[in-house]
Amino acid sequence: MQKKLIWDIPLRLFHWLLVIALLSQWITSELGSEYMDWHFYIGYFTLGLIIFRLIWGFVGPEYARFSQFIYSPKIIWQYLILFVKGKNPKYTGHNPLGGLIVPAVILLVGAQAITGLFASDDVLSSGPYMSAVSSETQGMLDGLHHQIFNLILAIAGIHIVAILWYQFGRKIPLIGAMFSGKKADTEGKSIGSSKVLRAIIFAIIIAIFLYWLIAIAAPTPEVEYYF
Repeated sequence: MQKKLIWDIPLRLFHWLLVIALLSQWITSELGSEYMDWHFYIGYFTLGLIIFRLIWGFVGPEYARFSQFIYSPKIIWQYLILFVKGKNPKYTGHNPLGGLIVPAVILLVGAQAITGLFASDDVLSSGPYMSAVSSETQGMLDGLHHQIFNLILAIAGIHIVAILWYQFGRKIPLIGAMFSGKKADTEGKSIGSSKVLRAIIFAIIIAIFLYWLIAIAAPTPEVEYYF
């Protein structure tokens, strides 16, 4: 069967850049306070990725859009029953179970990035909006920032296990498709274009917005002097 282009270039870049960003976030958080500035920079980049994916879910090619993989509970349940029975209903884009992962990742990673704007390592580095809230609120958001990451690890683990199961257990080549963007086991139509220029325009707009949010709009922290 002829392979068809299903996953556009911007979507694939988002996927792998998010993987790299989350791994980098984990590593820099474990290395200590001397790497915390990098932890924040990567966090801002991650927030930009999430904003891009939200926008791309409405303006991207067909299979990147939320309308193509947000299924009703009934369809999800029916797919789950067939999956347990060992059957492989074919979907051109995300299947109903895979479609659940996308909004979960966007929600959790988005919340992680936003709470990071208020976080502090209590030593040298802090988020640009730490001083915008009370110390109690900042402490709560800081705690959420760490707790949400545990949920992200759980979701990532489930996602990896599912991908490996489809790849080697059900012989459905999902890993290769997220590199090439092409699938052979589908009767759906190929996307006409990856809409790269549109993605670049939105990426530039998002970068400008983040610069404004972090470098311009953020409150100036109060400096306490001790004598």
